Amino acid sequence: MSKKITALIAIASLTLSLGVPIKANEPLTVKAAQNQKSQLRLGQQFKFPKTWRGKWFSNNNLTPSPMFIHKTAFNTPWANDYVKVVKTSFVKGTRKYPWQMPNAWKQSNKDELAKYMRVTSKKINGNKWIILSPVQEKSLKNGYAFIVKKESIAGKNHKVLFQGNPENGLVINQYFKSKTLTNKYSAYEFKNMKYSKINPR
Repeated sequence: MSKKITALIAIASLTLSLGVPIKANEPLTVKAAQNQKSQLRLGQQFKFPKTWRGKWFSNNNLTPSPMFIHKTAFNTPWANDYVKVVKTSFVKGTRKYPWQMPNAWKQSNKDELAKYMRVTSKKINGNKWIILSPVQEKSLKNGYAFIVKKESIAGKNHKVLFQGNPENGLVINQYFKSKTLTNKYSAYEFKNMKYSKINPR
């Protein structure tokens, strides 16, 4: 009888000794995978000017309202996704920009790449625009151009965030810091800006 008990204890001990390391390694494996994903460094973080940060309102039906601009990220006006903004550099461990990487790399990292936008600046029609575009694309045509300007509205100066076409700088949308101004001036055309003829505002 004692031999059977001893055998059962030995089997149980062996099972536990085999099972514990496997379970103990599970969190480490998940953590390692998370660390590996977070090591996809695409460039230095971009900081939006303080005057840009906060809530912005628009009456464009295609734009979630309000749109938030954070210190180093923003909620996109087309899908309201929270994305980090970076000054794109070489992908870590390579001498290539994200758009120079093989399609297989882009495909395997597509979920992580979707969390970032690339920032550049461009002078169009006398205005310096900040352009945000997909980090994995060299072309800026799929991006969005933004500029904040002080405009005189009813005798007072107000900040207006203009969204334009990144190729020609024509305004396609404009945002205000209050719903009241948005309701009154969302379709207004400021004299110092050029507007798209196909204007979704």
